[in-house]
Amino acid sequence: MLFTRCPYCHKNVLRFFFSNHKAKHEASRSDGQQNEYVTLHPTGRFQGSLSGIPQCYVHPKCGVVTRMPEEIIRSYLINPFLYGAGSFCCGCGKHIPESELFWTETGQNMAEYTRDLRGQYTQKYGAPPPRD
Repeated sequence: MLFTRCPYCHKNVLRFFFSNHKAKHEASRSDGQQNEYVTLHPTGRFQGSLSGIPQCYVHPKCGVVTRMPEEIIRSYLINPFLYGAGSFCCGCGKHIPESELFWTETGQNMAEYTRDLRGQYTQKYGAPPPRD
């Protein structure tokens, strides 16, 4: 295949240039976060209301609340296997294991929440989605 679809910006990139292209998305900003994160294409993201969906989490170790970007929330609601086992903490300036984070709206541990979403997905579809 001559082109690769970028999971960050969703553009087709010549395979020869993809490593450099991807590195720009994954480069760290001054706050420690990547420039961009993998998401589903905007048309493939959850399109419904986010009412009742947790969006902010606290890391008790530092006490700081971090708001998850909407495009990430809408992506993991469709594919809860899209992300690993951690999320960025604005207080610590680094990625923290989900097991250390708690949704402020519900108090639920983020790792448990992710397990629940993944369980619902596999119950509905039988298996995790294929990895690209």
